[in-house]
Amino acid sequence: MNAIDAVRTCYRKGFVMRGRAIRSEYWWFMLYFAVLQAVFQGLMDSGVPGAPPSLLGILLRVAGTLFLLYTAIVGLCVEVRRLHDVNRSGWWVGASVLMGLLMEGAVVIDIVAAHVAVSGIPQFIRGLTLSGHGLLVLGLVVTLALDITIFVFLVLPGTSGGNSYGPDPLATEGARS
Repeated sequence: MNAIDAVRTCYRKGFVMRGRAIRSEYWWFMLYFAVLQAVFQGLMDSGVPGAPPSLLGILLRVAGTLFLLYTAIVGLCVEVRRLHDVNRSGWWVGASVLMGLLMEGAVVIDIVAAHVAVSGIPQFIRGLTLSGHGLLVLGLVVTLALDITIFVFLVLPGTSGGNSYGPDPLATEGARS
């Protein structure tokens, strides 16, 4: 599958988390998404410093942000289908997203704990910080291990033939990509 076909396929399937996605479909879409983010960021940073944003500029930022959000959700769905291709549950992606959210919460708690006098911190926050940065370290280790595991799953060739998530998408082509 070439890059254009991969991006078209991912947008066509949109929010579908059923079925399987071959490696080339997933990796071409991820490259497209990375380039799209870089271009969008470059466009957003190209304004005149200190100048108030125009109405058109604000509308373009909102539209671009909504498009990037839509594309990110499509990316999560293709990642789930890619995991299905290696006969793994899409809940691995859910666990990764959850760990990311928990890590952000841990950072906020750590910052609050660092800026408030120890006597002013409620007991539950002191317990969450594990008397230092323990929660952050633990979360980092768990998140890193989870993300490495998911990365390994994403680079593995898909299962030949049908699996728990559907028929082999390359069965007619005769070879795994």
